[in-house]
Amino acid sequence: MTSESEAAFAYHEPSIETVLNYTGLLLILNIANTCLDKLLYCGLIGQLFIGIIWGTPGAQWLDQETERVIQQIGYLGLILLIYEGGLSTSIESLKANILLSTAVALTGIGVPMVLSFILKELVSATSLQAFAAGAALSATSLGTTFTILSTTQLTTTRLGTVTTSAAMIDDVVSLVMVQIISNLGGSAASFSAVTVIRPVFVSLGFAVGLLLLCAFCLRPVLKKVVDHKSKLPDYVGTAQFAFLAHICVLVGIVAGATYAGTSSLFAAYLAGVIVSWFDGLVTQSKPSVVASQPETFHLATASPLEQTCSHQDATRDAVNQLSQTTEPSGTQATQENDPSHDGTPTGEFIYNKYYKEPTNRILLPLFFVSPLSPSTGRNN
Repeated sequence: MTSESEAAFAYHEPSIETVLNYTGLLLILNIANTCLDKLLYCGLIGQLFIGIIWGTPGAQWLDQETERVIQQIGYLGLILLIYEGGLSTSIESLKANILLSTAVALTGIGVPMVLSFILKELVSATSLQAFAAGAALSATSLGTTFTILSTTQLTTTRLGTVTTSAAMIDDVVSLVMVQIISNLGGSAASFSAVTVIRPVFVSLGFAVGLLLLCAFCLRPVLKKVVDHKSKLPDYVGTAQFAFLAHICVLVGIVAGATYAGTSSLFAAYLAGVIVSWFDGLVTQSKPSVVASQPETFHLATASPLEQTCSHQDATRDAVNQLSQTTEPSGTQATQENDPSHDGTPTGEFIYNKYYKEPTNRILLPLFFVSPLSPSTGRNN
């Protein structure tokens, strides 16, 4: 029988020092991020330096266990940030720039690797050390990339598409390099080719498999669902239902990719792209509005009684339009900003409504504070 102390986790009110410590950390992180973003578009640099000052390298106001929790919670912010990048990605732009993105990714991987082997004689380094240095220099910081693109509003441009695609490729390749370095650092018996190449094939399989699934399986089904949307229950078109569907897509793809052996960040990007693809499918399926014939044609062929009724209707419409223009602007703004009144809420609308503020104000600042702590593993 377990003791009383092990039966349940006892609640203890945190001390005022702990409350002030955490509150001050979040406030300073957000203030530094806002000020530096306004001035230099580099708020994350301030958050990194605050992590140095606040954490283990500096004043050590956070213990190791707290830093570990901050690191894990901050990683959720990184996943949501990359998911937002996928939502902002255009499928057409992605396909049009895939060759350029691949060339950028290969350049970012090959040049540091070649330079490391060329310059290894200057420091008398071994080939393994040169390879490890090249792998470290070629790894792309996805959090930094997406944060800068989002701050400068370049995510939806061609530059943003090429940069994010190249960063995704670098992330997959960095997984392979980590496996190679860890295996080469151990004994020869521990080296496994399957372990090294598995992330590559799993990543390619995920990308190609999801592409085929969306094109040949989900597309016909979703088109039929959208065409018969009027027969579905009303709650299907609400923002709450869309939030539940999108979070299931994100969690399902990230969990499946991670268990399969590929990058969870790559999976989060694919999840955002899939939701963006579905939004485009819904837009294409909207029925076109048939233009009505001019009213003057009907008036010319109508009888005097019909003309009188038409003039009365026109007068009534003018009065109604005048009364609508006097409505409060807040109501009109709400109707314009809420897409649920004329269709299914989009992925970007759901992200802005439910994820954006918690991610930008809490999760991402905690992520950029955490990488410099000693307990941090692979830095993305």
